Amino acid sequence: MKIDNASNGIAIARYIGAARSRAIPADVIEAARMCLVDWVAVCMGARSEEAGRSVHAVVDGWRVPGRSTLLIGGQSGATGAALCNGTLAHCLDFDDTYVKANTHTSAPLWAATLALGQEVGASEEEMLTAFITGFEVAARVGYGLGEAVTARGFHATGVFGRLGAAAACAVLLRLDEGAAQHALGVAATQASGLVGSFGTMSKPFHAGKAAMDGVLSAQLAAAGFKAATELLNPGGALATAIIQDRAATIAVADFTEWEILNNSFKPYAACHLTHPAIDAARSLTLTSDEVGRVSKVRADIGALAHQITGGKTGTPASSLEGKFDIKYCLALALHGRPLSAADFAEPFRPEPRILETAQKVDAINSASHGYSSAAITVGFKSGEERRAEIAIAKGHPGNPMTWDDMRAKLVGLVGAGGEADALFEDLRQFGSGSQKGLRAIERLAGESRPAGRSPSAKSH
Repeated sequence: MKIDNASNGIAIARYIGAARSRAIPADVIEAARMCLVDWVAVCMGARSEEAGRSVHAVVDGWRVPGRSTLLIGGQSGATGAALCNGTLAHCLDFDDTYVKANTHTSAPLWAATLALGQEVGASEEEMLTAFITGFEVAARVGYGLGEAVTARGFHATGVFGRLGAAAACAVLLRLDEGAAQHALGVAATQASGLVGSFGTMSKPFHAGKAAMDGVLSAQLAAAGFKAATELLNPGGALATAIIQDRAATIAVADFTEWEILNNSFKPYAACHLTHPAIDAARSLTLTSDEVGRVSKVRADIGALAHQITGGKTGTPASSLEGKFDIKYCLALALHGRPLSAADFAEPFRPEPRILETAQKVDAINSASHGYSSAAITVGFKSGEERRAEIAIAKGHPGNPMTWDDMRAKLVGLVGAGGEADALFEDLRQFGSGSQKGLRAIERLAGESRPAGRSPSAKSH
């Protein structure tokens, strides 16, 4: 559906309004389910992360009664649950990315969808429809703008993820087209998140706040709140505020294709921009003796990867810093480490041999490479060199993660055993009519809460 004779606000609102009657292809539903499995996996793997626990402590202290699950434990109202779970989902920086908008879409979007869905008593099927609608809206507004937004210092997840969350919540609240436009306007005026916060707890908070604001935006619109409705137009106020040189802008809304099919998933618990180079380094399969004889490493990476990860020192002071330091990540890869969540666990104590290797890495801004490609050249003391190039990193369209890969990721984060297998199967069937997936998510909250704590406990 492409509407050239209407504003983006009207076109997107119409798309939201038609969500409940839209036929959704089976592969799109499967893609949304994979987003959910990935989202739950990274949330559960992050339960001990300080950023998530700090946000949970604050929300818990609000003592807001509600039906929405807090994955660290307990229940709250929809806004608090969206904030908690959205933050948790991005703590490990292991969650999915819609590359064309450089946005971690599922982190805020599933957080908002589940929180409000539980509050209003929506079915799994209704939540799936809302999530897919929100994903497509975030993708359309952010299409082609991710690198431009990031290069200008804004976290795209805090911009486009917020809009997608508002769209999903508008579906769940059954807003008409007029109210949906106002929900998007409220969300757009809150767009925020600074790249300067990367490597700190504020980065996952961006995703949580985007989820919370998505819920709030739809709730305000449902209550009659009015907002600007032309912010999302090509050349409109949102685009010109963020991209002030007008080198790029929001495109005319075009819902002809399903962009969720172009989503990317992470096999490594580090910034997605490091993944192509990590793949290249791991493909060399160096022995311990060979790593000890390395004299230099050249990493040819794309411009955005260089901007975000290439200027670091190779001596991160925290796990969060380590995830955004390509020198450190490549040292881990060359030493055969899987770059799983365990490699970035706190307390963070980098091995001296890995830090030594990281100092041999030189990150080069290469015009030959983009978001999903990179090359590594390893030089040895003997003068020998070995080179590996990756055209499409694992997890991107063209080299996707399979359901078996996703099962392994969930097990690696949640733990092996029958309960993990059952959780995987329940989530994979989300929206099939059984409601087992939603019940499984609700059970996780009870399992996560520390023993002896009441639902209103404040200390964490």
